[in-house]
Amino acid sequence: MIERFNQTLERYLAKVVEKRQRDWDRHIQLFLLSYRSAVHESTSVTPAFANFGRELRLPADLITGIPPDAPRSITDYANDLRNKMNDIYEHVRQMGQQTSEKMKTRYDRKMNNKGFDEGSLVWLHNPVRSKGKSPKLQAKWDGPYRIVTRINDVTYRIQKGARGTPKIVHVDRLARYYGANNARDEHVLGGGSVARHY
Repeated sequence: MIERFNQTLERYLAKVVEKRQRDWDRHIQLFLLSYRSAVHESTSVTPAFANFGRELRLPADLITGIPPDAPRSITDYANDLRNKMNDIYEHVRQMGQQTSEKMKTRYDRKMNNKGFDEGSLVWLHNPVRSKGKSPKLQAKWDGPYRIVTRINDVTYRIQKGARGTPKIVHVDRLARYYGANNARDEHVLGGGSVARHY
């Protein structure tokens, strides 16, 4: 969850930071205001509402105004807030469970559709990091490899060429290879030309 939040923060900062990237810290407070007042897809409520039981008062509220709170005693306010927070937490738990089930269904469907037969050709996601070079500009896929053995639903033994060293990899690191024809595929596996990845 923290990594996902950091990714969102980095995406925001990349849009607003100056070219020399020295003012990134000045934008964090605005980002946090925006983040806490935006409805999250997984919970269907804003983080502010989930934490405080009410929405944040935003700068736009100064222009449009907001309805005043009805006068209540401290005891009534505390009881109402407790009941409201219990309802919010139950709603967030239900939404989180539904989101988790959707993600599991999507992942299972992806895994079922990603099965490879023995002998089929695949690309291997294998980014190589070289000192002094940007990783974003380096090749991330290597191959093609041939599926030697399907060990289980998510693990395969692959080999590049007839003399290549076999590797055991997870299915998430593989992508289907589409060659022009069988003769060209065999030529590529033998270490000849460079293949294309579609």
